[in-house]
Amino acid sequence: MKINVLVLQFIVCLAILLPNNIKAQEFPVTSTTNVSMLGEVGFDGTNYLFGFAEDSISMVYAQFISSSGALVGAKISLGYSGGAPLVAFDGTNYLFLWSEAKQIFNPDKTIGDTVFGQFLSPSGTLVGNRFIVAINSSISSPKGGCLNFNNGFYMVIFKQNDLNYALTISPSGIISTPIQLSSITAGDNAMAFDGTNYLVAWWSRGLNSYDYEQDIYGQFISSTGSLVGSTFMIDDDDTHSDNPLSMTFDGTKYMITFHVREAGIDEWNLYSRFVSTSGIVDDRIILRDYSYKPSFGYTSFDGTNYLVTWADSAFSMQSVIKGRYYNTLGVPLDNNIFTIFSTLNGDVPMYAGSFFTNNKYLVVTFRINTSNFQYGDIYGTFIPSSTSSLIPIEFGYDNYLIYPNPAIDYIDVSILNDKIFNSINIYNVFSKKIIAQSINKDNIRIDVSKLSSGIYFVELTDGVSRNIKKIVIRK
Repeated sequence: MKINVLVLQFIVCLAILLPNNIKAQEFPVTSTTNVSMLGEVGFDGTNYLFGFAEDSISMVYAQFISSSGALVGAKISLGYSGGAPLVAFDGTNYLFLWSEAKQIFNPDKTIGDTVFGQFLSPSGTLVGNRFIVAINSSISSPKGGCLNFNNGFYMVIFKQNDLNYALTISPSGIISTPIQLSSITAGDNAMAFDGTNYLVAWWSRGLNSYDYEQDIYGQFISSTGSLVGSTFMIDDDDTHSDNPLSMTFDGTKYMITFHVREAGIDEWNLYSRFVSTSGIVDDRIILRDYSYKPSFGYTSFDGTNYLVTWADSAFSMQSVIKGRYYNTLGVPLDNNIFTIFSTLNGDVPMYAGSFFTNNKYLVVTFRINTSNFQYGDIYGTFIPSSTSSLIPIEFGYDNYLIYPNPAIDYIDVSILNDKIFNSINIYNVFSKKIIAQSINKDNIRIDVSKLSSGIYFVELTDGVSRNIKKIVIRK
């Protein structure tokens, strides 16, 4: 989300930049404050499907959200408990994968765990029955495994006895024989596809302690599940690399985002490295230094530039989700580091994920209830691509009043000075027109009850000149 962007232009061509803490309009995915863990999100070309675990027994659920951020139907229970699921779409159905809920927090994977799968149609109907993908294994989010669909098969990365394994699943549910990805021990992992092969990256958890993760490794694998080349080092030094990893592919190279502990300090820096399709690793790029306590970096690509999101001061009352655009050289597009999610109704955003589809970024977060630091709710917001051109709007003279401001459910607009306008429009902070109404009298009441809390711009126009005022909606 590029908040500090050119939204409006004065008629004298003065640029107006929005403050860094103005956020895009959020939408709730859940509202029960009963979610125990956010999983992944898929997109079927019309709606998004969120996977998550809920309540004290961690039941696996799904929720459809429209491309405008509205709930589509009620949440769907998959009928089983488990960790937060991985989600992908194959062009016909979704596939959900999950393992036991305890795997979210328990680093020492027990031998009795099982990875399950369930297909789900875009209409929300369970397709077939739950099936076993792998036994004595773990996959549940966050980043205990990976799931993607390309070239006619799902690629699945899971862990067994602290090692990464891979297998494929066909859209009809045929499961290939698993292969061991590497002999290097595996912690959290990430995966992206370059059109021919996948690159899987992970940090090694070391020999004795989960708290001292070691180095980051990579391994290429074909879309049909065959190893390509050997395991190679992505990041190696005397300090420790931390979870989770994130990765995306820009058409030429992979961008991998990760944490490294600052030497002598119990804090982490956020870095990225570029990796070529042949495994050549570039130098580190610092994204956020340890003084901000960044965690949970996530990287997406919009076809031109990257959006990197992360949490400053994660797992504290000061936690806030930030974002920034970078070009394909890893250079920031500008000086703007913007806020995406902050505390809402006392609930604090712990981490966020994002991906680019449908010509915009979807960024999602899990806000935790600080009374127990266990349960919370899921929120999302749409972020424009780094190249989105905003609608130019001119300021004119002050020819109308708006009240109340701030508003809750409605605004009244009174036209002054016998000025004649023929239409009124309301824009969000990205200059997207969200309300349009014709004018046939001097006093107009506009229903804003469906708008989320935030800043908006009201435009009155006669077809030539435009008059703009800022309003605030508070719920």
